[in-house]
Amino acid sequence: MPFENALLLVAGCGAAAVVAVVLWLRTMARAWLVLALAATLAGTGALTADLLVVTDREALEELFPRLARAAERGDVDTVLAAIDPAAGPLRADAERALARARASTVWITKLEIDLEPGRAPRTARVDMIVRVTGNWIDGGSGTAIVRLDVRMRKDGDRWLVTAADGVPVRAEQTR
Repeated sequence: MPFENALLLVAGCGAAAVVAVVLWLRTMARAWLVLALAATLAGTGALTADLLVVTDREALEELFPRLARAAERGDVDTVLAAIDPAAGPLRADAERALARARASTVWITKLEIDLEPGRAPRTARVDMIVRVTGNWIDGGSGTAIVRLDVRMRKDGDRWLVTAADGVPVRAEQTR
């Protein structure tokens, strides 16, 4: 989709504009100048559209790092706001997890988003690997790497977590 990353289109328009200007300077044919202007306008329009339009994929790519920073700060309200209110057990699990662990760093090492087309409401599946380093309430500390399979639903202009399954990949704990 052109609005997710217009870099190739903008680069192509820029290259076309440069070539057209070089040809105009050599021939002084007005058509090359018009082509350079058209390519510049097209590239500028594509870049502007890319910056102004936030696609569903881009919204999800921005959501998870924001939630990771909230977990590092212990901001339970921000994390819970991203969970579907109808997913009561998931909300309770998230609250318990944030209460048991004080994360010093939450790092998303892999984030794959699969948007499911043609569904209403809009849904997505997000596969990610998260590395969490911090202290646990029992006094231990360490690092855990978890693979998460997260199901999302779009509610208006917000994405909400409807389900999440986590599988520990590795855990290192020190006392």
